[in-house]
Amino acid sequence: MTKSLNSISSIGRYLADNHAWMLVAAAVLLLSTDTLSLVPLAMMAALGIYRVGREPQSIYRDRTQRVLLFLFLCLWLPQLVSLVGVVNLERSARIASLYPLYLFCGVFILRELARPGNLTRLSLALLLIVVFWCVDALVQYATGTNLLGYPYQDGMLSGMFYPKLRLGIILAVLVPIALETVRNVNRDSLYPWLLLIPFTVVVLLSGRRSAWLMLIIGLSAYLPLVFISLSSRARYIIAGALCVAAVLVGTMYFKSPDINRRIVLLTGILGSEYQAERATSMRTPIWDTAGNMFRDNWLNGVGPRGFRYAYRDYAEDDNYFVRQGQDGQTHPHLVFLEIAVETGVIGLAGFILFYLVILRYWWRGRHSTINGAWTAALLAATFPLNAHLAFYGSYWSGFLWLLIACVLAAVLPRQS
Repeated sequence: MTKSLNSISSIGRYLADNHAWMLVAAAVLLLSTDTLSLVPLAMMAALGIYRVGREPQSIYRDRTQRVLLFLFLCLWLPQLVSLVGVVNLERSARIASLYPLYLFCGVFILRELARPGNLTRLSLALLLIVVFWCVDALVQYATGTNLLGYPYQDGMLSGMFYPKLRLGIILAVLVPIALETVRNVNRDSLYPWLLLIPFTVVVLLSGRRSAWLMLIIGLSAYLPLVFISLSSRARYIIAGALCVAAVLVGTMYFKSPDINRRIVLLTGILGSEYQAERATSMRTPIWDTAGNMFRDNWLNGVGPRGFRYAYRDYAEDDNYFVRQGQDGQTHPHLVFLEIAVETGVIGLAGFILFYLVILRYWWRGRHSTINGAWTAALLAATFPLNAHLAFYGSYWSGFLWLLIACVLAAVLPRQS
């Protein structure tokens, strides 16, 4: 009986000491589902509200929380302003009113990840998640089904994210963090860098060109910092891994009709109007409609998530989606355009300020590969030309603010 009580007590102490990074890791792991990631997010938000309620002055005294608050206001205040003359008040007001929960979630993460060892444990957990997702996706590619029996369809890997095609998008953001974690786990060995090969291959096989762009942005912001800090031998090994990845990409280009088709379509953007339509997956009608919408609502936009409700009013008569009998699209499939349309130039100004702050921390932390890895992930996630998920949607917002809080926890203590 005494042993059982001691075991329960030990488990309780372990959970009390490690619940923060475990909740963050659980939220990331559950991104492979549709909405379950909101459960740990809600728990962290509730704990953040409790902490702020107990010590409301801490959000002003603590430097990391002040920066978090500033970044939050850059994206949230334009949403409030956009409610004046909004297209769908109920939907936009709900988005704007629930958005502060991400701030409280971030407050909780910042305070808990400041505890010694928590950020390292979280990094290891994220590495394991990335490796697991990659192994599962490669099994899906090799056998036709993944470990849970989800099928490989349409030449695009979905892995644990089936039927959604979000695998490559999330992986592309996390790759710099995973690579840096591998580097810190065993600094005496350079061969773990070979994980760059399967990471790159899975992102490529995901078939999402937006994920390809994000991976390029993330690695471009991270790898040069690593090259500067390493010995000549280490640089050769990393360069070799990059070359092998490039050879595999070239091989898949010639051997995989799905990859070949997508790359050929991507190059068609500079060709005829028809080729551009195919290369952008019929997004030019969406962008044209967004342009019309922005011209009439340039100051404060149509409200967060209001694009879908105003689409038909601003679409041309020959708009592809209108001709198909559809109401349009849920968002413009371009981050800066979505922000411009839904929160106007006020939202654009806030986002530019937000992105400049992230760039500043990346530049100031360029001599630390840990800082570089985390900020590179955030730069990739918030790149203005991203064309993946709705910027103000709950799925991407939840992931984004988790990442922002973790980045600040990783970067700011080393710069204080």
